[in-house]
Amino acid sequence: MRLIAMVLGLLCCTAAMGNPITPNNFRKGTDSDRIEAAIQEALRTGVNSIEIPRWNQQRKSAQWLIDRAILVPSDFTLVLNDCLVRLSPGTADNIITNAGARTSPLSANKNVRIIGKGNAVLSGGLEAHFNPPGDKSGYRTIGILLYNTEHFTIEGFTMEETQAWAISMEHGCAYGRVANVNFANTNKFPNQDGVDVRKGCHDIVIENITGVTGDDVIALTGLATPNDTARTSMQVGGRLPRANDDIYNITIRNVQAKVIGGHALVRLLNQDGIRLYNIFVSDILDTSTDSEIRPAAGIRIGEEHYWSSRMNVLGETYNIVVENVRTRAKSAVKIVGTLKNATFSNITSYGGNSQLIEFGRQPVEGIRVDGLKW
Repeated sequence: MRLIAMVLGLLCCTAAMGNPITPNNFRKGTDSDRIEAAIQEALRTGVNSIEIPRWNQQRKSAQWLIDRAILVPSDFTLVLNDCLVRLSPGTADNIITNAGARTSPLSANKNVRIIGKGNAVLSGGLEAHFNPPGDKSGYRTIGILLYNTEHFTIEGFTMEETQAWAISMEHGCAYGRVANVNFANTNKFPNQDGVDVRKGCHDIVIENITGVTGDDVIALTGLATPNDTARTSMQVGGRLPRANDDIYNITIRNVQAKVIGGHALVRLLNQDGIRLYNIFVSDILDTSTDSEIRPAAGIRIGEEHYWSSRMNVLGETYNIVVENVRTRAKSAVKIVGTLKNATFSNITSYGGNSQLIEFGRQPVEGIRVDGLKW
């Protein structure tokens, strides 16, 4: 027993001195079992970090097949080191989510870091795992889902062929950063957005985004849920007091990507009394070519549908700054809903058949475009 205790102590000291805890330290069970065992060991020893390496020792391949979502607890770092992590065939679940999104009742997390190194890839799999056409099972179709998580970082990897939305921050996410993420989607499944920010989220930076999405590259969507349940088909968090539902203080910058489903590079949408404000968008480059489908909009603001109780009214979408946009979209900027106090500068459309700024039927106020005011 004394010898065993000495060995365990040595292992703990070795991990603390720099050798990471990995699933390869554990031999029993599926890849998911071994990843979970590594997380529990990291928590037990106080290391609070694991690394998924490139080589899967048990599988004897450079692939990790998971049969359920990886649950990341508070004060924890998940390092993806040059690895391929893929949903096993038929697995109807997220790839990664915070632990609080799976408790009953739902609970908050903090200080969550999901960090990629080298050529790290998170894959939704090679075929649809959900009811045809592939997005009928709600929030579990999301690749990385964070709910009610403060002080988080998501960065440094590619997301490949996600079942629907690639990354979604649900109610209560704040003080976070999503950066250096590449998307490799083909529009094979519906709703293959890149990064989504849902109602009740604030103080988030989204930057250095590249690649290909099927649907909107980045979307801020403040929409009410139709009932009071904790988990709805699309969102985690349910209907909470209106004061907590707003989306604000969001920075989106340095996006070089294309959307092959004909949607928007950046979409801002809020209805049902949810406010969206203090949004800063800069340096957006549409990388689509003349041989590919033209996006509907470089920047799309508002809608006349998608509401449950009522449409957005003037004064609920405000303080929006958009600068340095280059796109071959049908409309470089398309304003469909209401908008107040917004500035658009250095907006460039190319490739022909483009409108610089298109206004819809809803009222706008205090709009400046390159020094001109409507």
